[in-house]
Amino acid sequence: MADNPFSPRASGYSSYPTPSYQLGNDADDELDSDDDRSERGNYQKMMYHSELFFGAEDSENTSEDSSSGRNSPAPSVYSYHSSIDGSVLLRDLHGRVINSTSERYALPADVEEHGRLDIQHEMLKRKRNGLFFAQQPVRRALAAREGVERACLDIGSGSGSWLFDMAKQFPHVDFLGIDLAPANLNMTPPPNCRFECDDVNLGITHYKNCFDVIHISCVTPGIENYRKLMDEVAECLRPGGVYLTVEGDMNVHDENGDLVPELNEGEPGFTWTLRLVYAVREAMRARGPGNDNATKIYTFLQEQGPIWKTIGQKVIYIPVGPWEEKMSDKDRLTSEMMRQNFLRMVQSVRPLLLSFGYFEETVDKWSAGAIDEIENMKNKYYVRWLFTWAVKPGKP
Repeated sequence: MADNPFSPRASGYSSYPTPSYQLGNDADDELDSDDDRSERGNYQKMMYHSELFFGAEDSENTSEDSSSGRNSPAPSVYSYHSSIDGSVLLRDLHGRVINSTSERYALPADVEEHGRLDIQHEMLKRKRNGLFFAQQPVRRALAAREGVERACLDIGSGSGSWLFDMAKQFPHVDFLGIDLAPANLNMTPPPNCRFECDDVNLGITHYKNCFDVIHISCVTPGIENYRKLMDEVAECLRPGGVYLTVEGDMNVHDENGDLVPELNEGEPGFTWTLRLVYAVREAMRARGPGNDNATKIYTFLQEQGPIWKTIGQKVIYIPVGPWEEKMSDKDRLTSEMMRQNFLRMVQSVRPLLLSFGYFEETVDKWSAGAIDEIENMKNKYYVRWLFTWAVKPGKP
């Protein structure tokens, strides 16, 4: 069996390696420049040297091997096995650490944020009774088969929790996680699991026909053209491959499941939680379109037509806190996780709101009010989660 070029096994590393860089004299400026970020060539100045990549001699080779991606002209920004390796891709913003690669996505990338994402991961895992819906197509796509090396890509891998769990559940599959910033790994990744830093807005077609499953979670605010990304995902999936997405709706829903409208202070029904949520949505929209795409993914899949054999969606409403009557122990736990997730999100969006131009005292006032409401369950709100999937035609 030929080595998969992006396989962790191809490198021979099972613990944290010491990185080796090729940095230009103005590497920091290159990462911060919009013009430079739009050119893949500049990213090649920062590469991790190992057998995982095709090397300097092949970097000029733009021929494409659709079965492996080995001669891709567009490697990822940076490959790493520990958080320290990727620290060059981070910067400080209003007291929190965020990525230095993209201005579109402004949530933090620090230990606190990845702790929040870990809570969110455990919450979603319990609500869907596992790591994914579409159980049969996913297991069929990842099933071991002689002469075939299975692979899965996680776009927006965040803290790495989903990837770690998947790598343990499917030890014969190679897992690759990509995100704008490195995960704060507090343990050695499984030997079949690797992470890279990359901006998928620059394209992922260098992974054409490389993966059996592609998972995307909570990234719509950072995607310039989600419809285009979906077309590229289809190219990167092999026959019978499965596309999985998870997105949270940016809107707030009341105890009846109805959308709660934006209200001004003093109006009946106004809450500080609502004020904060809609301010965040406004600040995110100012960084570019895409925040409403979470609710459009199923429609996008329909528009793609016969490129998919089957598509499906599951919508779940999770209470922000265990305020429902007659909740099971499981639902009580997941709703408490949603509350903790929301409380931490209040802190996570602070740099975004300050960067947008809100005064510090205003943000602090909204945050304090929202925290009080959430901690004491003064509001009966739901967060709507959309789990969507699609399966390519063909035999895996």
